[in-house]
Amino acid sequence: MAESMKIVPPGKKKCVWMEASVVSYKLCDNNYDCSTCAYDHAMQTKVARQKKAAASPVAIEATPDKFTETWVEKMMMLPAPRRKCRYMITGEVDSKICANAYECGNCSFDQMMQERMEAEVLPVHGRTYEKGFELAEDIYYHEGHVWARPEYGGRVRVGLDDFAQKLLGKLSKVELPDIGHEMKQGEPGFQIRRNGDMAQVLSPIDGILTHVNDQLLDHPGIANESPYENGWLFIIEPVKLRKNLKGLYYGEDARKFMNEEGERLFSMVNDDLRIAADGGLSVEDISEELKGEKWSKFVKAFLRT
Repeated sequence: MAESMKIVPPGKKKCVWMEASVVSYKLCDNNYDCSTCAYDHAMQTKVARQKKAAASPVAIEATPDKFTETWVEKMMMLPAPRRKCRYMITGEVDSKICANAYECGNCSFDQMMQERMEAEVLPVHGRTYEKGFELAEDIYYHEGHVWARPEYGGRVRVGLDDFAQKLLGKLSKVELPDIGHEMKQGEPGFQIRRNGDMAQVLSPIDGILTHVNDQLLDHPGIANESPYENGWLFIIEPVKLRKNLKGLYYGEDARKFMNEEGERLFSMVNDDLRIAADGGLSVEDISEELKGEKWSKFVKAFLRT
């Protein structure tokens, strides 16, 4: 039973303290952004306190020595093949050994990876469908039909989900705030346009906008063609990530949410457009029927604006 508790679930990663074998079991829930991790701060404080007690002339013999080394110290004592770079731990690279004592802020490889990953979205490895709408695995969904994907370093990539892009129809323009703009979870974050119609879209998390998808601004139709990959919108530096993620749908909850939204959509279609939602109707057919006030009504109902 104790051994089964040490299994890392699919899609999850070991905390660096577990990777270094300082603790027996701890998963990372902060996207390897140790500088903002409450667990890392607590562990560092505990290590410092125990080292101070051990160095004291009146040190108590019973002082435990289980945490006398930080994860960095412990990792640096491992054989070279086990001193994994954080990008290797997270799966962004197949093989990379840390040669900089885990001081990522001073690492040229880390800076290169940061620049590359801001411009290149990670591929989607798993997809499911609910009521004809695609869901990407390992992504969080906001009730306003925008997705949030935490990535290495604590940043979060944001985009429109498949439900939103199909409901909105072919986009003609995406209007994003300037870099440095403060975003608030559940509040209008940006605007999209379809011909002469405009709709506001909510932000899925709190934070500061740090990067926008310039390619999307020039070619907004990419959001329709590739909503979870090339059609991403922007990147946010979060300020309340762990709290914000609790307000989003993930995994089975996301699938249930999308199923319910599909049911609600086809029910509204039957009532408002008098189109028989008999199972053969696609959401693309619906978006073609939605124009002017009807389009705005449906968009506001499902994007929660």
